[in-house]
Amino acid sequence: MLKQHITGLQSRTLDFKEGSDETALASLLAGRIETYELKSSGGVAMNTTPAVLNRKNFIVGKDTPTGRLSAMIQVPHVKESFFFNELIAAVKGKFDATYTSEVKCDYVKLKFDKLS
Repeated sequence: MLKQHITGLQSRTLDFKEGSDETALASLLAGRIETYELKSSGGVAMNTTPAVLNRKNFIVGKDTPTGRLSAMIQVPHVKESFFFNELIAAVKGKFDATYTSEVKCDYVKLKFDKLS
């Protein structure tokens, strides 16, 4: 997959079928180009926008001897059957504690419970 960044415009992601030559196209694109691999996908497509978005903002982080490392993550919409313990199981110890280090988080806290 390729992501094209041009200052002042929204970044665009280009997805290719398996076996296509992304590198040939990347050399033709303007702006900053990121190449990455899709590790997994899932869920069910939503054909309509929900009446109320079930947005979740959460903080991940790790306490260290020199201070706290943390980052905020926003998920635009989670399932209606969302339970916080599922989030903890999916994130704690697996997500990086900051945007710039690879130290894994040891806590997860909700920032807001729902969109107001």
